Amino acid sequence: MPRRVWIALLSVWPGLPQIWSGQEVLGLILAALFATTLNLALVSRFIWTDSFAPGWPAFFTALAVCHWVASLGYTFWWICLCHPERHRAEIDRLFREASEYYLRGQWQEARRRLERILAMDDTDADVLMQLGTLYVRCDQPILARRAYRQCLELDNGAKWGWEIRRALSRLGDESST
Repeated sequence: MPRRVWIALLSVWPGLPQIWSGQEVLGLILAALFATTLNLALVSRFIWTDSFAPGWPAFFTALAVCHWVASLGYTFWWICLCHPERHRAEIDRLFREASEYYLRGQWQEARRRLERILAMDDTDADVLMQLGTLYVRCDQPILARRAYRQCLELDNGAKWGWEIRRALSRLGDESST
């Protein structure tokens, strides 16, 4: 099943799609806010009915429903317009162009394309690895270390682990061993 379909199915509970797609902080905030408003609605309507003034249970229920609808709308907007899968053809084209520019020695053009890819999909380990290599070539060791470390932090960056640790050791990074 495609990743976008899984994200749409997870939209039943606000925050789950964001957590599953790598936006953990936003997802946790959305999930916690929804749980709070839903709990307030349930408690005020069914448990402590005398503790709240008339109108508050309806307000909490409306707030929970509005939060759920807004989160659902945001998730579908993100799936349709911002999800990296939607930009796959553009990402592939930019990566080919970046590789061509890199091989020609036009490193700034290659860098621009790699950074545009990261703007669309910041979880692309191959692009981060290529960008780190480009920064080494351009004698920018601080940026190279940052790109390599960011690549190592990704789940799909483990495949580059040996190469990254070796590159970091050549850059004089003590934390790479």
